[in-house]
Amino acid sequence: MTRAGLIYLLALATLITTVPVFGLVTDLSNKRIEIRYSFNGAELILFGAVGSSAVDPVNDIFDVVVVVRGPESATIVRRKDRVGAIWINDASLHFPAAPGYYAVAASRPLKDIALPSVFASYGIGFDNLPLIAKSEKGLFEPDPEFRAALFRLRAAEGLYRQEIDSVALVAEGLFRTDVHLPANVPVGEFLVETFVFQEGSLKARNRIRLTVDKEGFERAVYDFAHGYPLWYGLVAVLIALVAGWLAGVRGKK
Repeated sequence: MTRAGLIYLLALATLITTVPVFGLVTDLSNKRIEIRYSFNGAELILFGAVGSSAVDPVNDIFDVVVVVRGPESATIVRRKDRVGAIWINDASLHFPAAPGYYAVAASRPLKDIALPSVFASYGIGFDNLPLIAKSEKGLFEPDPEFRAALFRLRAAEGLYRQEIDSVALVAEGLFRTDVHLPANVPVGEFLVETFVFQEGSLKARNRIRLTVDKEGFERAVYDFAHGYPLWYGLVAVLIALVAGWLAGVRGKK
């Protein structure tokens, strides 16, 4: 081997040993949430550990970003315009697939962790979600005004939480954060992703599956409504009529 080749190998070996290779382990306090009649939301804990090897905790400064994304569904966003003294629904936009739940938590403000282009490359943050709109002419990039309106509507319902929750770096590579699921959380499969950054670069990534499902009587009603929508509608109308009739009879007494 030539002297130049030997110098190159030594430099490469030095680079490999100085660049930290992070190990990342995460877990949830509960990976399955059951929705019953008394369900009023759930509080989960995501905890994890970052290490420079399988056994030694990392000593270098790092940041953690956690993204929780719920099942996608079709959503229509309408814009209200003022006509005279009243507000009416004017233009609308159809999103064929938008997350039913979306939350971003971080150990520091995102702007202090990495450049916006870095987060864009990994789809972190609501502004970086690959949302598309649909019309009779086909699919197209949604107008920023409607994208912002979607975020406001879901945030008002407690379903979108961006940089509201924080990730606590405990000690020796340990961290934790709380995952808040409201009572109106959608049913389906959730993806909980954890990203570890250092000096603006991604060093490790991990994901966990979370299931939210209806159980008991709520499960039976849900299956009946989705499997037999016509019969479900008729039964609902019948129940409403009977309830109204009973209320009228009691009122006469």
